[in-house]
Formats: sequence, C-alpha cells, structure tokens
Amino acid sequence: MTNIGDGNGRVPVSRRAMVGVVRVAKFLTAISSWFWDGVEVRWASTNGRTSAVLWRDGTLDAVLTASASTDGINQVLWMMNPEKTAAVSGPA
Repeated sequence: MTNIGDGNGRVPVSRRAMVGVVRVAKFLTAISSWFWDGVEVRWASTNGRTSAVLWRDGTLDAVLTASASTDGINQVLWMMNPEKTAAVSGPA
C-alpha cells in the first residue's frame, strides 16, 4: 500500500510516498483524531475515477482518491495543492 500527498510545498504534507500497510495505517489512524473534524465529503469524478472532495469551512481542502483491487486498497492519493484543487469545481 502507498500513500501519496501533493501539497506542492504550499500545504504541509509529506513530500515522500509512504509505503507499507502498517505505515499507512498508522498515519491514517494518527490523523483521524483531528483531520476529519468539520470536513464535508462530496463525491466527484476526477481523472476518470471517483474521488472524495473534502470541504472545510466552505473551502475546498483536498481531493482524495483511492485505488483498489480484489486484494484491497493499494494506493491513497491526496491532492492538497491549491493550484491543482482549483480545477475541481462546484459550489461550496
């Protein structure tokens, strides 16, 4: 499993891919205590895939996409770069 974040240096996210089920699970568990507070999740199609568009206080915060197979989730992609998330349109 791999967890990849893109903040383009504007948003504090890891600059390296996080690899390994245990590492990714620990990371997601650690942020779950605070990250999801006040987040509204909407669904969208981005790059031909279903994605969770995360809004916080009426502002687009991130686009989250996971890829999976019959074996389970193998990649979690976080787009938090404001220049790129701006391409995801929709009302706040």
